[in-house]
Amino acid sequence: MQIFFRGFKNNTISAQLRDGFTLNDFLLTTQQALGFASLQEARSFRYALCNKALDVERESAFETQKYRITQDCVIVIMVRLLGGYILSETLDSIAKQELFIEMEKVPTSIKTCTICLDDEAHCLRVCCTHMCKQDFAQWFIAKDFKVSCTICWSPIQPKNLFKTPEYIATLQALEDEKQLLQNIDCQRCGECQAMMVNESMTSQQVCPFCRRVFCFFCNRPWKALKMQDRKHSCGKECVYETMLSFHLTTFHYRDDMKIPSQRTCPKCLNLGAYDDKCKYHTCTVCKFSFCFLCLKEKQTCERHSAYDKRCVQTPVLQDYSMFPRLLA
Repeated sequence: MQIFFRGFKNNTISAQLRDGFTLNDFLLTTQQALGFASLQEARSFRYALCNKALDVERESAFETQKYRITQDCVIVIMVRLLGGYILSETLDSIAKQELFIEMEKVPTSIKTCTICLDDEAHCLRVCCTHMCKQDFAQWFIAKDFKVSCTICWSPIQPKNLFKTPEYIATLQALEDEKQLLQNIDCQRCGECQAMMVNESMTSQQVCPFCRRVFCFFCNRPWKALKMQDRKHSCGKECVYETMLSFHLTTFHYRDDMKIPSQRTCPKCLNLGAYDDKCKYHTCTVCKFSFCFLCLKEKQTCERHSAYDKRCVQTPVLQDYSMFPRLLA
């Protein structure tokens, strides 16, 4: 079985893993592919796959997780450091640079480009349509390397477009990185773009590459006089604390009723503001409709409360446990 490792120097390394592999087989493959001096060195690193950490310290735990290791999967390697781990530099620039090289390997034919309408363009087939190389590259980058057919709206898989396994693995690693950054314990350095995973969940951190001192959660340079080194937040202006906080504002339909000024969507975690209407809010990102007071889905809340009535005595509070973590 072919798998890929995403290394520390932004390189994608392919390796072969035998069927029915054990933890020891996995570590041996890792040692050989990445040039580690011993199994002990291989075991000292962290590995992430599909936005989940692989446990390479306990064989019983690894046995329950190894089903995620499949053909052509991409495993991200993380260096374990005090207070966190480090991942490779952002993959966006690498994917952009390699895209134009990869485009030369994709077969084309003379067709009408559906974007620029040039009827004699060298186009590649993109599901139900055709695009010239230049327009496809601009579209692909603008959509953050994740596109759907403009005709049938089916998601377009990189393996159905590109030819080089390493570039396909790069795109998969980029998608994995995006998923990692959705976790509250994952962050990218604002200076050198190194990506870290915070084990202690304290706010003050030092980037091991550029030595920048910063708040892990809001990514601002550390200011000792204004920031507090505590879990999940450096203070009231910190990102996640802002997503949980609100002030009470007058309800549009009743002067004797107060409603939160903003709420974080329980489904996709997008922050939305009260729009001076009823207590129900529809998230602009995922379109989930929920009550600003009780946080329940609109249909559930409507069963026992009207749009202009109080469904709870005080607004239900949200806490840091609502945000996903890589290392739960």
